[in-house]
Amino acid sequence: MKKALAILVCTLLVLSSLTPAFARGSSTKDAIGMSIIGFSATELHGGTVTGDIIPQVTMTVVNEWATWCGPCVSEMPHFQTMHEYYSSTPEADVQILGSVYVSGSCTPQSALQFVDNNGYPWPNVVEDNVLAAVFNNSNAIPNTIIVDRHGIVRDMHTGSFSSASQLQNYIQNWLETLEAEEPDFTPGDVDCDGSLTVTDALMILRRAMGILQLPTDEAADYNGDGTVDVSDALTVLRVSMGLL
Repeated sequence: MKKALAILVCTLLVLSSLTPAFARGSSTKDAIGMSIIGFSATELHGGTVTGDIIPQVTMTVVNEWATWCGPCVSEMPHFQTMHEYYSSTPEADVQILGSVYVSGSCTPQSALQFVDNNGYPWPNVVEDNVLAAVFNNSNAIPNTIIVDRHGIVRDMHTGSFSSASQLQNYIQNWLETLEAEEPDFTPGDVDCDGSLTVTDALMILRRAMGILQLPTDEAADYNGDGTVDVSDALTVLRVSMGLL
């Protein structure tokens, strides 16, 4: 009898680590198709992380978590494994970002202590209105979203990943999909010399001002929002100067 009870308790503990922690009211609105390109959020260690980082890679993986959320905590080592893998494999063009759901006992201070104590080095930001608008479509955490180079949410996974291999399979499947959609040009490289330079930024600025015509606006539209404007030129300029 005691053995059966022990097995039952262990089973419940395992299941509880995989079950999402319910934290919000349900919503019928779908997050897929929403944009996070305009987010601007405070990183736990200070400074601001903005949507400017999104166009720099093929795919951004954003994980929403809280310190009081058991399933969130259980999957953090898997994100650590993925961060280490993709950081050492820059050609894969994937970046990991954490979004802290501040509520109850989870404060920016407690979240900072948690990531520092556990050695989780990837950027973790305090959820701003843009990120919250996306994640509030789920009635539970943790949530993981796949964001393409244009800042569009392509998928949302609610609940924790049980292993690093499960998480990697999820990421790799989406990476293959997004890579197949990649254009045969480098965004921002309007002079087609293979790199982003001040010249590209100036050409995009002149196009935005209507004093230069380009064969196509696809490369000039760096952030992929459908228009060529000053923000495209400024972002390319910052990239060319090594500021992004």
